[in-house]
Amino acid sequence: MSAPSVLHVNDAAFTAARMTTEAHRRGLEWDLLPKAAPAQQWPGVSGRLRRAMIGGRWVARLAVKAWRHDIVHVHSASTVAHSRLGAPRYVVHCHGTDVRTAQYDPRRGPAVVRALERAEAVLYSTPDLAEHVLQHRPDAVYLPVPIDVDAVPGWYPAPGRPRIVFASRWSRDKGVEVQLAVARDLAARMGDRVDLVGLDWGSCTADAAASGVRLVPRTGHSDYLGLLAGASVVVGQSAGILAASELEALAAGAPVVVPVPLPLYENPPVLAVAASDAADAVAAVLDGDHGHDPVGVRRWTRDTHGVVQAVDSVQEVHRRVLAARG
Repeated sequence: MSAPSVLHVNDAAFTAARMTTEAHRRGLEWDLLPKAAPAQQWPGVSGRLRRAMIGGRWVARLAVKAWRHDIVHVHSASTVAHSRLGAPRYVVHCHGTDVRTAQYDPRRGPAVVRALERAEAVLYSTPDLAEHVLQHRPDAVYLPVPIDVDAVPGWYPAPGRPRIVFASRWSRDKGVEVQLAVARDLAARMGDRVDLVGLDWGSCTADAAASGVRLVPRTGHSDYLGLLAGASVVVGQSAGILAASELEALAAGAPVVVPVPLPLYENPPVLAVAASDAADAVAAVLDGDHGHDPVGVRRWTRDTHGVVQAVDSVQEVHRRVLAARG
C-alpha cells in the first residue's frame, strides 16, 4: 500500500507542524490546515457575525482539502465540533485539555465524547490521558509528544548569574501553586545570586512576579528554545507529565527539575522530587553534584520522543484506517 496523503487540522504544541516537516523530508504528501483564528473574544452582534463568516470560509477550505487527501488527522477532540462539518471522516489526536478538562464540562463534554466515539482512530499524547480516553476508545494509541531534537539548540548556560527558567505558563492546569511555591523557596534561598526567569504567560503572572520571577515576553518559538538552552536549570510543571516545554528543555540537554514524582514514565532523565525538595535539587545541579550528562539527556529525548519514530507510528495508524475502510 502506498503512503496515504494526510491533512492535519489544527496544531497543538507544534505536534502537527513537527510531524508534517518530517513527512516532507521523506517526500510524503502531508499538509497542515491551522485553525480558523486564534483564540479570542467575539463580542456583540458584529463579532458573532465575523466569527461565523471566518468559520464558514474555514470549513469550506477544509472540505476541499479533505476531499484531496486520504486521511484527515484532527488535533484536539474539541476541534472536531467544527471540523466535522467539512471532514466527517477523521482521525483524532488528543493533547490534554480536550479530554482532561473539556469532556467533563456539561456544555462541551458531549461533543468531545462523540468526537472520540466516531473517530476512525484515536491517539493521545501523554500517558496521563489514558484514563480519560480509553474509557471511550480502548483501541486508542499512545503517541509520545514528538520533538525534533535537531531543531533545538544544544545546552549552553548563559554567562553571568545562574539562570533558572520556569518552562511552563503560570496557570492552574500547569500546577501553578507548586510552581509559585518553588519560586518563593528559590528566591528566599538564593536571592540575587540567581536569575529566576519565566514567561509572561498565564492567569497567575502577577503572582509569579511577586514571587521573585523575572517575566519575559512571549516572542517566537526559536527565542523560547534559546531561553531553555541557555538555562542553568529548567524547572518543569507539576502536573505529573512531561509536556512539550519540558521535552524541549531535555532535547537541548539542559538539567530539568520537576517538582512532583513522575510514576507514569520509565526512568526519564530529570530530577523528579517532592515540591518541598525542589530548591535542594536545583542547588545540587548548580553545585555540580548531580552528575548531569547533556549528551545522554539529548539521546534519551531523541530515542523516546523523536519525531522520526512519531511519523512512523502515525503512518501505521493511517494505514490501518485505510485498510479498515475496505
